[in-house]
Amino acid sequence: MHTRQKRCSLIGAIGIALLFVSITTGSANGADKIKIALLDADGKTVKESATGKLELDRKYVKGDRIVVTGAKHLAVKVDEHFAETLLFAPKGKVDYPIPLWPKGKYANRYPHPPKAFQGAKHVITARIPTDKEIGAYRNQAVNPMDPRGKSPAYPHASSNSEWGEAAVFAARCAIDGFVEATGDHHSWPRQSWGPYLPGGKHPELEFTIDFGRPVEIDKLVIVGRYNVRQGGYWTEGTVEFSDGSKVTIKPEYNGKRQEFPIKKRVVTSLKIIKLVPNKPRKYAAFVEVEAWGKDAPKAKKPVKKTGQASSKTSKK
Repeated sequence: MHTRQKRCSLIGAIGIALLFVSITTGSANGADKIKIALLDADGKTVKESATGKLELDRKYVKGDRIVVTGAKHLAVKVDEHFAETLLFAPKGKVDYPIPLWPKGKYANRYPHPPKAFQGAKHVITARIPTDKEIGAYRNQAVNPMDPRGKSPAYPHASSNSEWGEAAVFAARCAIDGFVEATGDHHSWPRQSWGPYLPGGKHPELEFTIDFGRPVEIDKLVIVGRYNVRQGGYWTEGTVEFSDGSKVTIKPEYNGKRQEFPIKKRVVTSLKIIKLVPNKPRKYAAFVEVEAWGKDAPKAKKPVKKTGQASSKTSKK
């Protein structure tokens, strides 16, 4: 009798343990809360998944978009040629228009890896990142999934000036994580933010990065376009933060990652203004702009700070 009771108790304990393991492993990465869907140009759902992985056997067509929902903090890998990206979605939604190869005048100017989004086999994954990942010291500006135009997810780059319709010169190119600065800048991996210069003159340019929530940053990194044939670069610029503080940066013409340590501050965005070219009619561009720091759970009271940031070149 006692043996039978012990056996039943053991079986019951094992059952509870297995149930616990099943629950914890199934929700440890938030997969049970995440929904991934492919929508067509009319907004109709082509296919969706609630497992954290969406597999597609279909070529992408114009108007397709990937929509991920389920949490404010998301780790999304939208294509095998993209790195997994940590995103902040205030409304718990990421809406990513599939960037197909351009046609016409800019047919050879594609800002993404050439094989990305090609073919009829695709796998998209999404999960909820861990608290450790969210709170880690990292580049808070990087987002290879940042679309051109408006976006419900962050970080997001924008500008009041982009060169024509060429996607390789959109603001988003300066936060996509690719930092190849030398050579011909007409396609991946040498895309950059390149402003439009009417009549060869530099207008009042603005390059903005929105983080979508408070982040605490203490370092900026700039990679400028390095093209010996054209020889244009920005010698100076002002970085204006959402807390009202400003710093002056003076990049060098070397095509390398240049670090600008700054006093630690909590901000929701930054804007680079008052850009000064080395020569009035020289074309200049940013290959990458990085903002290093941590997620700030509580916004601090804004304190105005001014000054000039010194630079140092780093290798990565």
